[in-house]
Amino acid sequence: MPPASSSTLSVSAPAPPKPLRLRRPLIAAAALAALLLLAAAYATWRVDSPPAALLARPAAPARFYSFDLVREYPHDPDAFTQGLLYGGNDTLFESTGLYHRSSVRKVELPTGKVLDHHQMDGDMFGEGLTLLGDRLFQVTWLKNNGFIYDRHNFTKRKSFTHKMRDGWGLATDGKVLFGSDGSSKLYQMDPKSFKVMKMVTVKYQDNEVPNINELEYIDGEVWANVWQTDCIARVSPEDGQVLSWIFLHELRRNLWNSGNTNIDVLNGIAWDEGNHRLFVTGKLWPKLYEIKIRPVVGPADGSVEKLCPKASLYR
Repeated sequence: MPPASSSTLSVSAPAPPKPLRLRRPLIAAAALAALLLLAAAYATWRVDSPPAALLARPAAPARFYSFDLVREYPHDPDAFTQGLLYGGNDTLFESTGLYHRSSVRKVELPTGKVLDHHQMDGDMFGEGLTLLGDRLFQVTWLKNNGFIYDRHNFTKRKSFTHKMRDGWGLATDGKVLFGSDGSSKLYQMDPKSFKVMKMVTVKYQDNEVPNINELEYIDGEVWANVWQTDCIARVSPEDGQVLSWIFLHELRRNLWNSGNTNIDVLNGIAWDEGNHRLFVTGKLWPKLYEIKIRPVVGPADGSVEKLCPKASLYR
């Protein structure tokens, strides 16, 4: 800074430069200090900032599925399928309906041949079926009762009553029985006492989904045929929310276009857990299908009812 009171500018001679051998260590020290400051700042940022993975929005789970056809099998065209499940060793257990025609049967998957069956009394209309241990549980339509059979020989072990409004679908996770009664309710029942342990309302976007029909328990979800539609709802058993939809319109459409005009609704889901195979069929369908589902771009919110209407071709 110049002097406050002087008319003569006095300039001091610059100090002689320090020898080079002294400047290099100072430069190195300064550089090291700067690097340490940068490292400290970066460390502070890493502590205070979430990792990039947390900053990125996770991908939303798929909500809509179509299917790829893996294989088709023969199916009894006179079987009014009400319950279906995989029995191991390429066999299926099936419950059929209609008065004087209802049965519980064991079916050979590759051929569709009925290996064994139990014919029900003429006044009984068979409905949903599930397997727990070596016991087959079956419910009946318009009655609050059902039957337990030995899986090996279809000997009727006992009958039971339940508290559902009606008997439509059955499934199990190995601990409880899941049941449907044609409404939007999904029941959880004790397999010994048949007391209702829990009941949830099946909903999609806060709207109740009625006509819950045949059931299958798959990887923590209850998959449900929705009566008179070509759709399967994947339902959370915890709160009844529909997690996603599976659209199977092409199956019934192709059967119809092939001249099978006597077919009824899509109904019947079977899961081969060991081999991850999924099978579906319908009432009076001449075919049973192994399919793999695949995610698709779904409809806009609120338009599922447009893709899953009550079909106009049913009898």
